[in-house]
Amino acid sequence: MRPLPIILLAVVLIVASCATGQKKRIAGPAVDQDRRVAEGNVPSLTPPKASDDQWSRGLVGEWESSAESDLGRFKSWAKGRGRMVAELGLGGQFLIMRMEGRATDISDEYTDYLRQTQHASEDNIRRLQDLPFEHLELQTTDPKTGQIVAYLFDSWRCVAKGTGKREGRKEVLQWEWSVAGQGTSVRTTEKVSDDRLAIVERYTMPDGATMEDRTQMIRKR
Repeated sequence: MRPLPIILLAVVLIVASCATGQKKRIAGPAVDQDRRVAEGNVPSLTPPKASDDQWSRGLVGEWESSAESDLGRFKSWAKGRGRMVAELGLGGQFLIMRMEGRATDISDEYTDYLRQTQHASEDNIRRLQDLPFEHLELQTTDPKTGQIVAYLFDSWRCVAKGTGKREGRKEVLQWEWSVAGQGTSVRTTEKVSDDRLAIVERYTMPDGATMEDRTQMIRKR
């Protein structure tokens, strides 16, 4: 495999060579006007400045999380623990967060509901009580608007696109879920301190059902 900088240099030289060849072959006012329009649509070969906002830099590191969730009438139906690693990647253009964790407790009220209403087997309930979970999230800032743009992919094959803003020590993102996911959610993240985060995410399903997740994160390094 050829080194990437050599490949990029070759592409730039080919583009420049093609443009030079066109200048030698064509002439006339109409052609000049067309060329100016085309040249105005050529993307810049200079990447934007790497993301260096205080919020993103403050999240870089490793975090431990604990969470609980309400699902409709089932309060604290699930609890879990996890680990998040955050870094600035892709040339410093994106904040990349990788989360992995698992359920630590499913409430008796919810497991009774599964047995009586959903006819869930004991094996299925045991698997739910130790369910692993992963997600990958990427965030960046639109250089034109300053708005946050985010994408999330998880181990249940859910895909979400988020947009939002940060003000002071709070970030609010609105998500639209697709593929195996559905509905919308609003996530509010507050920096309680440099080493502690409090996160609340409220989901709304297409049928009107709701769920709320509450997460606490503590920096480990």
